[in-house]
Amino acid sequence: MIRASELVTVFVDADNTLWDTDRVFASTQLRLLHDVEESLGLTWPDEDRLQFVRAADQELASLHHDGLRYPPALLVRALSLALDGMDPVRAAKIALHGSEPAKIYADQEGVILNRYFQSLKALPQLKKGVADGLRQMKELNWNILMVTESAVTRARETADALSISQFFDRVLEGRKRPELYQRILKLVGSPSNAYMIGDQIDRDIAPAKQAGLKTIYFPGGFKPRWHDEEASPPPDFVISDFREAVQIIRLEHAC
Repeated sequence: MIRASELVTVFVDADNTLWDTDRVFASTQLRLLHDVEESLGLTWPDEDRLQFVRAADQELASLHHDGLRYPPALLVRALSLALDGMDPVRAAKIALHGSEPAKIYADQEGVILNRYFQSLKALPQLKKGVADGLRQMKELNWNILMVTESAVTRARETADALSISQFFDRVLEGRKRPELYQRILKLVGSPSNAYMIGDQIDRDIAPAKQAGLKTIYFPGGFKPRWHDEEASPPPDFVISDFREAVQIIRLEHAC
């Protein structure tokens, strides 16, 4: 029988750590821009269309009380203003405060948003080494916990579709605060060997470190412009392939 003090517990973030959510979002945002352009009969001339969308997107997220979960209708309105000649950052502020009349009719906006939400349902790809890494962890009898700030049902459905759900002992939903990790560690026996693998320094690594976990940073493709990594506590380890985490933890656990 494995004692609690010997058990290895691994918390793993979901979006952009297990699977590449950012690629789905990028494709969805480009589709949204195309639909707004068609509705207005205007075209953004620059080649870097994603940068154009994300200038407005990041401004909205930085100003809205719900951050990146702001209502996407705001992005539709910001892009419509920006396509008409307004700077994307200013357009986002105007859209948020509703100080300009909408340039797209409500029924057209509804169609655009329906397509947006349908596009977000696309199945993401697993990140490098995830399936093999999880399999190795399970063979080592480690306690593997998926932790997500999205809905548990969505995370489970994605894990099922990507054939990795069998590797997780639990799927947890909640804000990634130190208290979350501490509470779960008590439930699994307060193991001394606990790790967090995540793609965001501020939302994954920092709170886990505050809770006393060792942290493994697996960078994703998306970094919010408002986050200063140099001002945050550095991770204990950095990987470019999920399988590297297995080797790191094995060496740590053997010491």
